[in-house]
Amino acid sequence: MAACTTVAPWTYDTILPYLQTSAIAAAQSCTGGNDGVTCGHKWWVEGWDGEFGVGEQMSALEVIQSNLVERVKGPLSSETGGTSKGDPTAGLGGDEEEQVVPTGVTKADRVGAGILTAVLGIATLAAAW
Repeated sequence: MAACTTVAPWTYDTILPYLQTSAIAAAQSCTGGNDGVTCGHKWWVEGWDGEFGVGEQMSALEVIQSNLVERVKGPLSSETGGTSKGDPTAGLGGDEEEQVVPTGVTKADRVGAGILTAVLGIATLAAAW
């Protein structure tokens, strides 16, 4: 949601109160564990909920740092210093690449590959059965 406020600034006043409330709830959940700063998962519970892990820590960090969004510049565009060249025709065909055919592949190689594929396929089916 914080990123949304940088690309759509008119959403800032609507989104910021939610970020602030969530950050306060996340911070109050970071009072558990042996170190007293382990974050929980259920932010609606007063204090630490007994859950812990990297996900809980990262979620709390993310929502707390999202409140710093006004101190960060938004994404660059061609008007604000971006240098990437766009291609509106990308993915529409054109520049078709040649099909690369490996050199040195003989008929015996193809027959061997077919036999090996058949043996592995039968072995897989037998193992599954």
